Amino acid sequence: MAPSRAPINGGPNASSPPVAERIRPQTASEKQAAHLEKLLKDPDRPVHIPKPAKEKELRPPREMMKNVSGSSAGAGSGEFHVYKHARRREYERVRLMEEKEAKSKEAAAFEAQQAALEAESEAKTSKNRAKRDKKKARAAAAAAAAAAATLGLEGGSSKSASQIGGALDADAEGTAEREDAQEVREEGEEEREKKKRRIARPVEGADVAFKRPGVQSDEE
Repeated sequence: MAPSRAPINGGPNASSPPVAERIRPQTASEKQAAHLEKLLKDPDRPVHIPKPAKEKELRPPREMMKNVSGSSAGAGSGEFHVYKHARRREYERVRLMEEKEAKSKEAAAFEAQQAALEAESEAKTSKNRAKRDKKKARAAAAAAAAAAATLGLEGGSSKSASQIGGALDADAEGTAEREDAQEVREEGEEEREKKKRRIARPVEGADVAFKRPGVQSDEE
C-alpha cells in the first residue's frame, strides 16, 4: 500500500482555513482612520505629545567691546579664526533679533485682525439678539392682553373683555409696526451704504458727466 502524502497548505485538501491578507492603509484618510482606531482601543493609555522645539539662542555679547574687528582683522596671524568666529556670532545674533521682531509683528497683526472679527461678530450677534428680544416682548404683550381680557371677564368690569383685549392688541400692534418701520429704515440705510461702496470707479481718461434727473442731455 502506497503511503499517503500530507496535504499542502492552501491546497484543496488543506484542513486549516486560508489566512486573510492584511490590507494596509494607502491614502492619508485611511492612515488617519487606522491611527484613530488604534488610539481608541485603549482610551486610558497616555499619549505622548512631543514638546515644541526650543528657539535657538546664542551667547549674549560682552558688556564692553574694546574694539570692533573688521573683515580682515588678524589676517596672516594665528588669531584670524578668533575674529572670524566673533563676527559670525554677531551676524547670527542680529539675524535672530530680526526674526524675533518679525514674529512679534506678525503676532500683533494677527491679534488685531482677530479683535476686529470678534467685534464685527459681536455687533451682528447683538443686533440679532435685539430682534429676538423685540419678538419676545410682542409675545409677552399679547399674553398680557389675553390675561387682562380673562380677568376683566371674570371680575365683571364695566368694559367688556373684547374691548380690553382689542385695545391692548391695538397698542401692541402699533408698537410692533413702529419697531418694524424702524428696522426697515435701518436696513435701507445699510443697503444704501453698501451700494455706495460698490459703485465702480470710472475708467481713467473717460469723460464723466453728471446731470439732474429728468433733464435730457444733448446726445439724447
